[in-house]
Amino acid sequence: MKGRLLSSAAFAPLLLFAVLPASGQVTCPNQRLITVSGTAEIRVAPDQAILTVGVETRDKDLMVAKTQNDARIKKAIAAIRDAGVDSKDVQTSALSMGPTYSEERAPQLLGYEVSQQITVTLKDLSKYEGLMTKLLQAGVNRIEAIHFAITQERKYKDEARATAIRAAREEAVAMATELGQSVGKPWTIEEQASEFVFSSNAGAQNSQLRYAADEAALASGQVTVRATIQVSFELQ
Repeated sequence: MKGRLLSSAAFAPLLLFAVLPASGQVTCPNQRLITVSGTAEIRVAPDQAILTVGVETRDKDLMVAKTQNDARIKKAIAAIRDAGVDSKDVQTSALSMGPTYSEERAPQLLGYEVSQQITVTLKDLSKYEGLMTKLLQAGVNRIEAIHFAITQERKYKDEARATAIRAAREEAVAMATELGQSVGKPWTIEEQASEFVFSSNAGAQNSQLRYAADEAALASGQVTVRATIQVSFELQ
């Protein structure tokens, strides 16, 4: 799938008439530099989702709570398999069990709580809505996290970085030209930031039993790959 490319440059011109210290580089006196920053963004639709869901059961009898939890987990895993998810893309956490008490000054034993989580990497997002519905029907009562991602992160990160570098050079050339100067070879280069951010018109997804309302909301979501580069060029 093709991403839409947006680029911009945030510029911080700086003429240096002294030595600019840089680890591992040889500097020379009276070095004149121009330093600029370039930022670029690439927006692409996510192609996979990492779902972390949980089953929590409570009962005065520990064995009853555990039996109920086991049954719900089994149904949830069956729903995941029915969705065609490979077994290597499904992980379950260790079973957690413990007593629960009232909040009175003298706490009273209320019963026992049993919980377990399942993490699923869903590589076919067309099945997202149906799988979430089936998981809830199976007894899943906690949505711990939903993370949308892209499988070719490195490709888009490299693309964003290269575009940020071009944006920085273009601005350095434009500024130097205005000063009657020209840009020489790069002297220093630093990647200031790179990040992957998912955004959706459906808004944030948090708390228990909440997730993207429909397929349209998911389809409108995008992963933004952003890179910011600072480059110093020789000024000639």
